[in-house]
Amino acid sequence: MSGWRTIRRLALAASALISLLFLGACDPELMFTPVPPTETPVILPASPTVDPVLPTLPEGFEADDPLATRVAGFQPRVLTLAPNTSFTATPLPPPTETFISLQFTMLDGVSLDSLLFGAPRRPAPTVLLLHDSDATKEVWFTMARTLQTAGLNVVTLDQRGFGRSGGARDWSRAAQDVVSVLERLHGLPNLDQGQLYVLGVGAGANLALTGCASTTLCQAAVLISPLPALNGAALESAVPAYGARPLLLAYGSADAQSAAAAAALESNFRGVRRSLPYESAARGMILLDSEPNLSEIIARWLLE
Repeated sequence: MSGWRTIRRLALAASALISLLFLGACDPELMFTPVPPTETPVILPASPTVDPVLPTLPEGFEADDPLATRVAGFQPRVLTLAPNTSFTATPLPPPTETFISLQFTMLDGVSLDSLLFGAPRRPAPTVLLLHDSDATKEVWFTMARTLQTAGLNVVTLDQRGFGRSGGARDWSRAAQDVVSVLERLHGLPNLDQGQLYVLGVGAGANLALTGCASTTLCQAAVLISPLPALNGAALESAVPAYGARPLLLAYGSADAQSAAAAAALESNFRGVRRSLPYESAARGMILLDSEPNLSEIIARWLLE
């Protein structure tokens, strides 16, 4: 009897053990107790994308310059220059930016859009670029970068009724717009106020001469493929007011209109003039693009 009892007890123990193993397989929590972690979590360093390196000031700026607090946090923005505006900081782009958008509000409320390419070192001479009657300021991008690299501040302007500028196309008002823009540029800090120039192509060349002649703030003009007349006004009619200021003239000698305009200017002009007649019928931006050295010649002439 005692042997059977022993066998029975062993059988019951084995059955209980099998049941526990079966239940453990179905519910691991009955078999395993979680062990709390003993290692300290690893904290990764800050990503460089959220810890950027801020731009530095260009050479020539003092530590207490008003621009010092604006360069590091610069964000491209549209600035509006209205009449009689007072400036507390320069709108020139820092060295990390190629250009910024700049708007000029005319006296009649029309807003003119432009791009401002800042020179690598400032203060620097400034040149205003005026497009032809079939274009917008974007045609100047390559030329603007060339002049900017040479050391000039460059402003490319959409004339009224063109591109992003408001108003209707009006060449008589456009001439006064040039004067207004020159006056606003003259008031900006970090622009060399004694070196303000205008460069125009085609109809823009006539505006360049007329606008520069209408204000003493403009020191010189560059004319590429000018027209004999614009809006009924002969090109040479601006010569007396322009006076003895330096003038650079480039045109294709086989372009009848530009050649006639150049001849009229040369016969009436009494100041320091440099003429660049090219043996070509190309005019305007086509002439500028087809003569690879013309942009560099203009840059050197303006800086000299």
